[in-house]
Amino acid sequence: MDQREVLAAWEKFVERGALSSDLRSSVAASWQRSRNHHVTVDRARAPLVADAELFRRRAKHASLRHAARCALDNSKTFLRDANSIMILTDPSGLIIDTQGDDRVIDAGRAVHLEHGGRWSEADIGTNAIGAAIAESKPVQIRGAEHFCSEVQRWTCAAVPVHDPSDGELLGVVDISGPASTFNPQSLALAVAVGHHVEGVLAQSIRQEREELLCRFLAKRAQWSNDECIVLDRRGTILHATERALNAIRHDQHGIHDDAPTRFLKTVPFDEWPGRLNELLPNASFNLVKNERSGIGAIVVLHARRRQLATHQSAQKSRLVPEHRETTGPSSARKDLRLETPSVPGAAAGFVGRDPAVRAVVRQVETAAARKMPILIRGETGTGKEQLARHAHAASGRTGAFIPVNCAALPESLIETELFGYAEGAFTGARRGGAIGLVKEADGGTLFLDEIGDMPVALQAVLLRLLDDWTVRPVGGVRSKVDVFLVSATNARLDKAVAEGRFRSDLLYRLNTLEVTLPRLRDRSDFDAIVRHLLDTIDPSCEIAPADIAHLATRPWPGNIRELRNVLARFTIAGADGASSETPREDVALHAPEAASGSLHDTHRARILAVYAETAGNVSETARRLGVSRNTIYRALGQKRPE
Repeated sequence: MDQREVLAAWEKFVERGALSSDLRSSVAASWQRSRNHHVTVDRARAPLVADAELFRRRAKHASLRHAARCALDNSKTFLRDANSIMILTDPSGLIIDTQGDDRVIDAGRAVHLEHGGRWSEADIGTNAIGAAIAESKPVQIRGAEHFCSEVQRWTCAAVPVHDPSDGELLGVVDISGPASTFNPQSLALAVAVGHHVEGVLAQSIRQEREELLCRFLAKRAQWSNDECIVLDRRGTILHATERALNAIRHDQHGIHDDAPTRFLKTVPFDEWPGRLNELLPNASFNLVKNERSGIGAIVVLHARRRQLATHQSAQKSRLVPEHRETTGPSSARKDLRLETPSVPGAAAGFVGRDPAVRAVVRQVETAAARKMPILIRGETGTGKEQLARHAHAASGRTGAFIPVNCAALPESLIETELFGYAEGAFTGARRGGAIGLVKEADGGTLFLDEIGDMPVALQAVLLRLLDDWTVRPVGGVRSKVDVFLVSATNARLDKAVAEGRFRSDLLYRLNTLEVTLPRLRDRSDFDAIVRHLLDTIDPSCEIAPADIAHLATRPWPGNIRELRNVLARFTIAGADGASSETPREDVALHAPEAASGSLHDTHRARILAVYAETAGNVSETARRLGVSRNTIYRALGQKRPE
């Protein structure tokens, strides 16, 4: 449609609310939104905020302004004779910077197309800035396509700018000028500038994260016995030990949150200590700044001091009177564990009464003795790291067990984290350098956890290491290492290989032996696992067979980790004297009573009862109890049909 046709369509819409089918869809939708916002077509100019509010907004979006500075400065040159200006707004459409042809900047003041002008659709009707925000895509609005008559003297092309890390809208880049100077290439120019700004932001984020992690690496030795979390300025967790991650992901009401610190993105940096203290009252916080602004924080959850024996004894007697028989299930617990040698970092025990788990453990022990690379598969919480630690102990190696969370390694620091660096290798490198995780595992075991989420850049680095087991620290000299490699994943690596997310040549080097740990609900040694976990959490607590049988009917999507959390939560309730009020749906921990039949018999009786209720339907029985069909067949003493 030419401008006369658009103007006629606009008059028709203003008078009767009818939209022409020939209008561009983005224009028609914006006109309708403008009417819904009760914007009148005779509104002469956009609202203008006070100088104090403009100053606050510009300070709040300093990183966006810094990323766009080069493009804005250049626009003064290439837009000088084009009767156009370049505009930068915040996410609400408030103009925080302008640059370009001085004559157009002066003309823009008539409609408040200037610093402090608010150009959302709710403020001034259809315009490219407001439409780009509303539709989250590049938009060009020419002349009569604007909703307010005074603004129809302008043409504009705008593109939203998003945060490269999470996609949040940060602002808008717009190119505007008199309607008579309309240029269809303005939109392409705006899009190019928007991409440039996002690229500068991405580079800045990478540099800040690298600097933050280097600061953490330089001081890590100070917190060797503590749990640590590294947060960037956007509240993103860059690094965290598993216990620290569990602590920060659960709020005071026990609710799990995968992004508990993202709210910090909107919190002024000087208010971080107070807000973090609300989240983790017993932690300390090290705020990290560069020459321009705050870039993140290192959160340290200090290791608890061991309690005095007298205090422990008092707590034990307050919780539950100790009463154990020398025979029966309690005395048999040692037989349920695969005891490991006394090696630093070795697992305290790995429960393995289930036949499938026993077979897996035997294979792992044989492979470990031969130093064959092992790949452990299984759902989250099935005990992959515990099995890896058992493999390390079974290998007889005297070196350390070094776990590495592959998904948490930032691509910019992969080589320094794995291979270390020499003193003075880069700005921020600590005195004496760092030996790296691979060198720490020399003579011991390197455990690569979550390899399915390993960045492609790390895959290439790791493949190079596996070829010759040679380590070269950044800025240092090469050396050979002797490392036993164990990997673990809960992902389907065959699917990742097919999709190009995982290198097949790397997989073949990792899975000389590949084993899979069964899900908790598929294991036949549930009672042994419960009693073992309870022993490690609080040996003074006991649990009745009926309660174990009740727990066994759950599906346990979080597997052994979820079971441990449930048991830990209710030992705490028991310590507070609340165990008697614990509902049966959760679990009741109490002093042992007289035996009323073995757990196996109780569990089997429950299965047989449901089996009878379902008229012998194995699938329905398994569904009601939340267990696998294999568990039902084992209880029935039958083999699963082939």
